[in-house]
Amino acid sequence: MITTSSDRVTMPKATGGDSQYTGAVRVTWVDEAPASGASLSSWSWGQVAIPIHTVMATIKPSRNLIEDAVFDVAAWLQRQFAQAMAIDEDTKFLVGTGQGCPQGVLNGTAALGAPFDSDVTTVNSGNASALTADGIVDVPYGLGAQYRQAGAVWVMNKATVKTIRKLKDGTSRYLWSNNNEGTQQGQPKLLEGYPVTESESMPDVAANTYPIIFADFNGYVVADRIGMSVERYIDSTTAEANTVVFIARRRLGGQVAEGYRFVVQKVAA
Repeated sequence: MITTSSDRVTMPKATGGDSQYTGAVRVTWVDEAPASGASLSSWSWGQVAIPIHTVMATIKPSRNLIEDAVFDVAAWLQRQFAQAMAIDEDTKFLVGTGQGCPQGVLNGTAALGAPFDSDVTTVNSGNASALTADGIVDVPYGLGAQYRQAGAVWVMNKATVKTIRKLKDGTSRYLWSNNNEGTQQGQPKLLEGYPVTESESMPDVAANTYPIIFADFNGYVVADRIGMSVERYIDSTTAEANTVVFIARRRLGGQVAEGYRFVVQKVAA
């Protein structure tokens, strides 16, 4: 999360990296009197431009409701606005199209949800229409070790969690079990040693879709321009209709800045 006073944030992006290095800079061991240019790196930079978008919500309760309520309706509406915006932001950060809203890790409309950023690694499930145990095991190893160890997590919806929970071995034993790790809200705490986060914004399992993200989310940048505000209006039009207008508004942007911190599972052979 960064804050900005502009309508667009432009950030540098290291290029020329691999699974171990994030950029093109490399070091060279030299002797006491190295030759000129012996340690020169062929480094390069790109740019990530994150536009700021505006999100709004409007509610028009009756003035009678506001006057007769036995609790603070305005405060209750503010909580409702905040909850709705938080849920919507969660969706946009994961599968937003980038058209008038934050760009998600996955494209919510094109190519069945493929990642926007070319640096994001795709690992196939090993089956054209289903998840497999081997495919799940392969996912974390699509991510560099330094990013796995930096706090990588799984993100998937509850239907995908249930699908993985039901994977069994040849003797009908569940492959994802508690294994003395304890439970959290009725399911194992860790999958392949990493925490699982559920979001109903993620796609379902189907052929050629991307139902799983495994990532160190430090690679996703949220640019906060204006925090949520709630304004109340009464004018001649609303007064004549016996209503009050409450408008919630927020300005922010979001985009993957370091795609090499992300792996997605594609349902494909």
